Amino acid sequence: MKKIIFLDIDGVMNNEVMYELNPAYQQKRNEIDPKCIKHLNDLIKDTGAEVVISSVWRYNMDIEALQTIFNNEGFIGKIIDKTPVLRSEYTVRGNEILAWIKNNEELLGQPYYNFRNYVIFDDDSDMLYWQKDNFICVDSYSGLTARNVYKATYILNSTYMER
Repeated sequence: MKKIIFLDIDGVMNNEVMYELNPAYQQKRNEIDPKCIKHLNDLIKDTGAEVVISSVWRYNMDIEALQTIFNNEGFIGKIIDKTPVLRSEYTVRGNEILAWIKNNEELLGQPYYNFRNYVIFDDDSDMLYWQKDNFICVDSYSGLTARNVYKATYILNSTYMER
């Protein structure tokens, strides 16, 4: 069964500490914190999950470009897709994640309403209520941490009935 990580980038894979410690990063775009990549790699090693980008970075980059940026920092996983961009005044990121799950039932091997083998890493909380058990709010000051990964590992390696 597929395990999916819905991944925001700004505030999750880069962070305020990274910019404070490395002023040169402030002059560049598309920076990823190698420490956050290490934590993401640990999660992938422990769960076998694959990544779907839910970040605004998906607006201007294709999957190959995103994969290259991550690989340049030592990423060992696979970015398989991006969530759709739903343009509406009242659309929240949780709806884009739901749309991706609905559109990929065949890949996931089950109907969208039964799919629970995912985590959402984001520093913003614009998710749907029923996604609360799979959502991990990342502190944008520090980005993705070992503690976030510990919780995500539990979610991805547990069956729905165990939780």
